[in-house]
Amino acid sequence: MASETEKGLPDGYSPGVKKDNGEVDLSTAKNIKWIAKLNNKTFGSPAVSQGRVFIGTAGGSPADARMLCFDEETGKELGTFVCGPSKTKTDNFGVCSTPTVEGDRLYFVAPYPEVMCLDLNAWLKPSAAAAGAADSARPLAWRYDMAKTFQIVQDHVASCSVLVHGDFVYACTGNGRYKTLEKPFYPLTPSLIALNKHTGQLVARDDEQLGEQLWRGQWSSPSLATVNGKAQILFATGTGYCYAFEPVDPAAKVVPDRWVTNTLRGPIVYYIDVKDKNTGGRSPAEYARQGNVLSSMPKPALPLEFRYSINMPVTTPVDSIPTARVPDVPILKKIWWFDCLPPEYRNAPFYARQATGDGQKHPCDIIATPVFYRNRVYVAIGGDPVHGSKNCRGNLVCIDATQTGDVTRSGKVWSYDELNASLSTVAVAAGLVFAIDEASVIHCLDADTGRKYWTYALRGDQGPINSALLAVDGKLFAGKAILAVSKTLKILSTIEGSTHSSSVPCVANGVLFTVAGKSLWAVCDKGDKKP
Repeated sequence: MASETEKGLPDGYSPGVKKDNGEVDLSTAKNIKWIAKLNNKTFGSPAVSQGRVFIGTAGGSPADARMLCFDEETGKELGTFVCGPSKTKTDNFGVCSTPTVEGDRLYFVAPYPEVMCLDLNAWLKPSAAAAGAADSARPLAWRYDMAKTFQIVQDHVASCSVLVHGDFVYACTGNGRYKTLEKPFYPLTPSLIALNKHTGQLVARDDEQLGEQLWRGQWSSPSLATVNGKAQILFATGTGYCYAFEPVDPAAKVVPDRWVTNTLRGPIVYYIDVKDKNTGGRSPAEYARQGNVLSSMPKPALPLEFRYSINMPVTTPVDSIPTARVPDVPILKKIWWFDCLPPEYRNAPFYARQATGDGQKHPCDIIATPVFYRNRVYVAIGGDPVHGSKNCRGNLVCIDATQTGDVTRSGKVWSYDELNASLSTVAVAAGLVFAIDEASVIHCLDADTGRKYWTYALRGDQGPINSALLAVDGKLFAGKAILAVSKTLKILSTIEGSTHSSSVPCVANGVLFTVAGKSLWAVCDKGDKKP
């Protein structure tokens, strides 16, 4: 969420006045290069490559989720790819995945979830563009249907942005634990997979059995670290853990369409509903022993891990050992793992269904993407705001990425719990870490020590999901505010006329591309001095 090379970004911008037809009169705008229309909902973030701007958005229905392409210089729409229908039900958030572009291939995750690879030459050549969205299958180089291959319970929508490294595409499957018994529960479904970027063939998967340990869902994206010359695949999970995996071994042999039966190794997670009950400061295990919980349940088939909840989510029957068929492919090897939830968070009740948080510390999954900077990894915790995490205390950790094994204690450089739960990826620039929480408060910390320099509450930007921050050219772009990347709080300007967005801005070639309402703005320093 930072750029060290881009320069010349403006200190402020504004959209100007609207014409009678509702369009913006750019002659009255300040530092706006062009404005392009999007659809009703845009949670995806733009990516720029080879003179084009790509962004995922929504249509009139979940089947109309689409990827748009605009000309970088003029904002003219060059193409629309419609993902099409799926058997998997999803909320109509559109394509939330930020596209990854490498050469003439574009990779993203459709909302159902499917990993898609588009051939840009087939999609954007004049004959294909003229065909329009009706011939949207033409540019597909390949697609990998994760919902069809694996047993997946997906809550809301898939939002992973894939990582392309070497010849492989890494993606989060989005498997989760649904909040009610309306949907089945699949504790053995892999959470992180790797595909061949040329063919879409599955080549590796994790075997951490994270599904059993989940609180709700998984929406984080994998990212890349290079530690002492060696690559690490970073992956933050719905369990509150951050992992580092070795990249796929290109020499590993993969036999397609071969399956193996996987068995839960344990423990089984058992939720104790403590709504309107006094836990007396006891841990869930102590409460279970002293509160006759064990006497009222059948004999467990595996060891149990007890957790508190408010309105219990779906759970594994304690008297059975789950099994599942999974692809027989190489297993991703762990380098290190770190528990980002302090013990007092794990011992607190998890709000499972439409509950209102009480502002205390509670278990949270990780939705943000891990950020790597100078052999350290930064990640904040924060769950779904409509399921209890809103206004609850969060945690931001700095992890030493040079160690191996369970580094929860030995690898913690510092932690910071003075923020609310956060869904957003942090920005790291000039030795500073910037994080925004669910209360729309920005926190500026020292990247080495975690020392707090300042906080700033955004005005009028409150929303259920905040966009991440972008640090570039000494400026921190944060919703309707532009702040200085500095140890001292300095407000450079506020953006009038923009509307709240959960999309993350990006910068390329001296231009900031940012979503405002139903439009994509291209912002640059035009020398405009209009007030």
